[in-house]
Amino acid sequence: MATAERIIMSKLDDQIMRSTKQLARKECSYYAAGFCLPDDCPCHVLNPAYKTIYDGAVNCDHFIFAVQPQQPELNVAFWHEIYREEDEVGKGWKDCVRCHKPFLPASNRQRYCAECGAAAKQARSREKQRRYRERQKPLV
Repeated sequence: MATAERIIMSKLDDQIMRSTKQLARKECSYYAAGFCLPDDCPCHVLNPAYKTIYDGAVNCDHFIFAVQPQQPELNVAFWHEIYREEDEVGKGWKDCVRCHKPFLPASNRQRYCAECGAAAKQARSREKQRRYRERQKPLV
């Protein structure tokens, strides 16, 4: 893996971990003051000893199957990262050209995720209009 790609992947991993920890604090019914109530031990999701997803940071079945699906984008990114590390990424997955998040394309030509697609379309339209207006300027 190229160095630039590793940097992008580590940033994506950090974003996923940050979002996962935030979701655990806000939405997990088992979480209370840093502890997992049924196990009466420190929460696996929020444990600072785990720096990445691959270290076992998200080792709580309740969180993975009951809490995390509330955030579909985070859930997709989480599972994509898990399977990417194991070289078992499902066929059809692509990384967005703009934000580098994984997504399932609606067609084989799709290059952007849903969020970036609208912004990319607007940028292309803006550039197209700028070129059109330049051609329409009267020659002096």
